[in-house]
Amino acid sequence: MPKVSVIVPICNVEQYLNKCIDSILEQTLRDIEIICVDDGSTDDSPQILDDYARMDNRIKVIHKENAGYGAAMNTGMDVATGEYIGIVESDDCILPQMYERLYQVAIDHDLDLVKADAFYWLEKYDYLNRIHVQAVDEYYDRVLSEGDRSVFYKFYMNTWTGIYKRCFLEENQIRHHETPGASYQDNGFWMQTLYYCKRAMWLNEAYYLYRQDNPTASVKSKNKMYAMRDEYQWLGELFESKGDLGALPYVNYYRLSRHRGTFMRIADELRRGFCETIKKDYENYAGCLKSEDELTLWMQKVVANPDDVCMNYNHVRATIQQQLERAPYIMMYGTGKVSRWMFRLLYNMGYLDKLKCFVESDTPVERAKWTIPVCSIEEVKDNIVDAQVIVAVSVQGMAYQAISDLLRQYGVESWLIVPVLGEHFYMV
Repeated sequence: MPKVSVIVPICNVEQYLNKCIDSILEQTLRDIEIICVDDGSTDDSPQILDDYARMDNRIKVIHKENAGYGAAMNTGMDVATGEYIGIVESDDCILPQMYERLYQVAIDHDLDLVKADAFYWLEKYDYLNRIHVQAVDEYYDRVLSEGDRSVFYKFYMNTWTGIYKRCFLEENQIRHHETPGASYQDNGFWMQTLYYCKRAMWLNEAYYLYRQDNPTASVKSKNKMYAMRDEYQWLGELFESKGDLGALPYVNYYRLSRHRGTFMRIADELRRGFCETIKKDYENYAGCLKSEDELTLWMQKVVANPDDVCMNYNHVRATIQQQLERAPYIMMYGTGKVSRWMFRLLYNMGYLDKLKCFVESDTPVERAKWTIPVCSIEEVKDNIVDAQVIVAVSVQGMAYQAISDLLRQYGVESWLIVPVLGEHFYMV
């Protein structure tokens, strides 16, 4: 029995596949099996996999007709023989110590699952930004049990930064939803593992590189309007069929919360129609929301006047896009935490190639950030008035007021701020 079975679902990822498989083969934990499930690829992925299998007998390749992500994952789980199961998406990479570290912690504490953090990764720009949920800092590096279940869901949502005890998955019949062509089938697996696990740990460490620059990633599709809703509908029916009604408040909360991301992600012309789904689900499941949180207030606006919400939302998006299209280049003021988020959003929006430089008030210590120059405002004073400026600092702090005064001093009359961008453009 290998210590860890690593399942890699694959469909037409020839551009990224070598780097992904190499990162798994470089694991310091040698006692692993690597199950590569080729889900009907039509590019060179099948040949690449077969070549790897001839070089390393730890690699098992399964070629099958295309049936979707969930079916590919279930196929891999069916043949896995490891004590624990890990998942690596075929366009991502992992650091060499990942499975040795996770497995040792899992064994030392007899865990059903153990996870670590991940990095957002833009390979072209050498961009790595660690994903860490500060709100649950006190719960990292601790064995969490059933009494902490509500905390489980506050960690970063993913299925691939950890390992899962195989017998735990089998005993609880934890599977992926199988629907050809659908997306987000990791959501159901994620929720099942967190609901049924009795001993879990999240490590305050990061090993997983989550690629953001694959343009064919399913989460970037603007037309899969009901994929997320269908996943949670299936999940609710699954728990009901098992008699596990205690899971339904979690299911229904996330059923609603995912609607806002879908609303932001889909094409403008689909948004008004999707509001009818939001209204219907809000009427049925509003009791799962907190009464005064941001999500509740937003949904109440949608329910009360969807026409105005969509019209205003689409107008602001279009205005920002026009500003960015017309601008000869972009300058981003700020190089701190907010700029990391904004850099990734600019990439998702398709405008990162227009970013000329980062700007700081004083002479910068570092002269480049993710291959982009860093300049003082004095150095760019003759050009900044022609740029589309994005202020990447908190608008609630004193720094924002100081930056605003400096920009006006150098002739800049308006700029974009991160809260407005974040409210109107979807972040993968």
